[in-house]
Amino acid sequence: MRHLVILCPLVLFFSVTTIAQIAIPSPTPTPRPGSRQANVHPIVADNDSFDRMRSIEMITNRNSPIAHPMLDPKKGIYRRPSKEETASLAVAEPLLVKHAELLRDKNAGIVKLNADSSCVSDVDVVVATEKCIPFKMPGAGIAYSFRTESYRLPRLADLILHDGIFKTGGAFQQVIMADLGDLPLEAVTLGTNGLKFLTDLKPVSDSNEFTKFEQEIVSGIKKDGFFYRKGQLAKENTTYVLRSIAYRGKYMRSVEGVDYDELEFDRRRDTIVAFRVVEKDPAGNMTILWKRLKDAESPVLKIVK
Repeated sequence: MRHLVILCPLVLFFSVTTIAQIAIPSPTPTPRPGSRQANVHPIVADNDSFDRMRSIEMITNRNSPIAHPMLDPKKGIYRRPSKEETASLAVAEPLLVKHAELLRDKNAGIVKLNADSSCVSDVDVVVATEKCIPFKMPGAGIAYSFRTESYRLPRLADLILHDGIFKTGGAFQQVIMADLGDLPLEAVTLGTNGLKFLTDLKPVSDSNEFTKFEQEIVSGIKKDGFFYRKGQLAKENTTYVLRSIAYRGKYMRSVEGVDYDELEFDRRRDTIVAFRVVEKDPAGNMTILWKRLKDAESPVLKIVK
């Protein structure tokens, strides 16, 4: 199977690569200089972001038919995985019982994230090794979208577990998160301390503002006693909050001659979610309980020429 080829040079701060640049406070693992995971795309320099984003405007939509197995809505790389595929990351029954009351809420859920990011390939398919066979779902179970309530490819996800760190961000997307500490998830509302910065945050209007704010949240923003950034150390019995702004637009890709807009396979929303790590198993996989606090239509990002 040939690699997917991006039609434009825009790889919009794919979370795993962007967060690789962030210095997480000790004891967060720090990559060795010059090293990168086999599944991680090459890091794209921030100062090239304007040209990458402007290239979206130059793309001509060829209206090619979506006729390729990898784009099949039921079997392709954008599918919602089946129960059989997610069985390897099934949430423990005692946790389902313990949190049954919250899980009755249509805006709440629970999911286990795979700690082994080596099973994610740079060609959007799961690595064909014996240890990766159980993780056939998109993104090999390391990435989750609260917008679609499903495992996703990392560049379409809101949350990624990578080397013991929660990372965020994706194509045409800005995500910022904060650690609220050991706070019961049921107690978190839009009025909880730590939420004001996220609720007051206004989406950027154009590519210039996008690039500027992206640099800010990579470094981190201190506000009201909290530290907001694109990555946080993943800790058991800890509650986090994030805001994911998945801007609308076009993100053109090609697979074996078939051109298509990848964002047509995604639910683009502006959402605020609180989540809590309720279990870390011996393999390092983390079960998170989550609830959506706000969900709104996302804006279109204007590309400045």
